[in-house]
Amino acid sequence: MTEWTKDKEKKILWKYRFTLTMRIVRVLAAIALLYVVYMMVLSFGYFKSGIGEKNKFIVSQAFNWTHPGFFAKNESHIGAEITPFFSQEISLPIIRTIGMKEMQVGAHEVTKRAFSPFSSTRTTLVNPSEEGFSFFLPEDPRSGKKLSLKVDPGVWSTLEKVHEGTVADFAFSTNRYYEPAELLEVLAPYDVNVLWMPLYTGELKELKDIGYSVAGGTYFSVDGIGMSRARETDDYRSSSEVGLHVETIKENEKIMLANMEKMLDAENASYLEQGLGLRFLEERHEYLKKNGFQVYGAVVTGPVKELLKLRELETIQSAKVGEFAYWNWGE
Repeated sequence: MTEWTKDKEKKILWKYRFTLTMRIVRVLAAIALLYVVYMMVLSFGYFKSGIGEKNKFIVSQAFNWTHPGFFAKNESHIGAEITPFFSQEISLPIIRTIGMKEMQVGAHEVTKRAFSPFSSTRTTLVNPSEEGFSFFLPEDPRSGKKLSLKVDPGVWSTLEKVHEGTVADFAFSTNRYYEPAELLEVLAPYDVNVLWMPLYTGELKELKDIGYSVAGGTYFSVDGIGMSRARETDDYRSSSEVGLHVETIKENEKIMLANMEKMLDAENASYLEQGLGLRFLEERHEYLKKNGFQVYGAVVTGPVKELLKLRELETIQSAKVGEFAYWNWGE
C-alpha cells in the first residue's frame, strides 16, 4: 500500500487545479469564438440589409430639420454599428457652414434600441456655448393678430465693426409668411447663401400641446421644423442633395414631403418623437400637403458687409449674428 504524504497531496491538488483551469480556459475560448462568429454574422447581415444606412438617413434628416444653423453630415464612410443586443449606434459629425467653408463643430449620436422607448440621443458640441438660432412667428396663429419684434440695433453695429474680410452666418425672422421661392427671390440681390428656413406647419392653431415661448409679445415655436438641404435616395446607399435655391426649391419641397412619408412608414411614433425630436410629424406632413410650404425667416451666410445690406429689408423683424470666420468667399 502506497503511503500518503503531503507532497503527493499537493501534486494531486495542483493537477486537479491545472485540469480545472484548462477546462475553464477552453470554455471561455469557445464562448469568445462563438461571440466573434456571432458578431461577424450579425454585423455582416446588418450591413447587407441596409438597415444601418436607412437609420443614418433618418437620423440625419431629423437633425437637419430641427437644428437651424447646423447640419448632420451623412456620408458612406460614416458607419452605423449594431450591438449584440440589437441596439443600433449611429454617430454623425455636425457641420456649421460659415461662408463657403464647412467646419465640424460636434457630433450627433443616437442609440436606437430594440424597444424604441429606451432609445437615446446625445448632441455634443466642441464649444458648448455655441448656439443655434430661434425664429419668431409673424402673427399669433390663434387670433391672426400681427406681431412684431424690432431688430436689436446691436446686431447691425456688430456687423459694422467687423473687418470686411470676414464671413459669418446670420439668422432673421420676417414680418409675414412667404412661399420659399418668394423669400429666395427677396434675397436674390444679395450675395448670400441660404442654409435653412423655418416652416410654418400649423403650430398653436392645428397642433395641440406644442411648446412655445413669448418674447416682446411675439410667439415662436421651440420644437418646429425647417427646410435644409434635401437628400434624395432610393436605396439609402446613394443619394443626391438639393439646396435652397430659387431654381431647385420646388424639388426640395417635393423631396422633403417624400422623406417625411418614408420616415412615417419606417418608424413608430415614439421613436420619431422621443428619440429624434420630431413631434407631430404626421400632422405636420398632412398640413404641408394640404396648405403648402410657408416660411418666416432664414439662416444665411456670406461676407459681413453683404449681411449688413440686409438691414434695408423692411420684412426683417428680428435678427441674430452667429459665428465669424476669415474670408472664404468668392472674389
